[in-house]
Amino acid sequence: MISPLIKLITVDGFFSPEEATRLCTIAKSLSFKELEFGYEIENFNMIPENADELFSSVFNAKMVVDEERSGIFRVPKHFIHFEGFDSPNEWIFVCALEKSFLTIYEHIESGTQHALQDYRFNFRDMLQWDYQAQHQLSPGQGVLLRPWLFHSMDCGLVQIFRLRETE
Repeated sequence: MISPLIKLITVDGFFSPEEATRLCTIAKSLSFKELEFGYEIENFNMIPENADELFSSVFNAKMVVDEERSGIFRVPKHFIHFEGFDSPNEWIFVCALEKSFLTIYEHIESGTQHALQDYRFNFRDMLQWDYQAQHQLSPGQGVLLRPWLFHSMDCGLVQIFRLRETE
């Protein structure tokens, strides 16, 4: 089991740069619809056949892929947010298909670091937020993060997977 103290893990080479570019080219040839967190291909996701085993081996923990909310291609909107969650065992894996930046924030006035502490903030007012960390991701690199972290993505196309740790 991944320690509850760990909030974010970076992954090199989830896809090769060539495979990320190929996926990006194919996905961008389809039409996208504006949704809550960005532009997505409506009613379409792509999940590897052995996804549970693949993610379990990458993170050395038993992972189950939420097939309804995984394999989604998204061009994220650039704003601070957290993503909904049902369990403290949930993770989001974001794989960059184009150069991307993930930024983690803390609420300045309250010192709140994540939505488990509080979530009633103005997420659109950047002056209320303090930059904590930024991760640059090249095509094929990914990041595993807790959905309740306050974050933003400034990037092109990414692929999103929702995972649940089972042990």
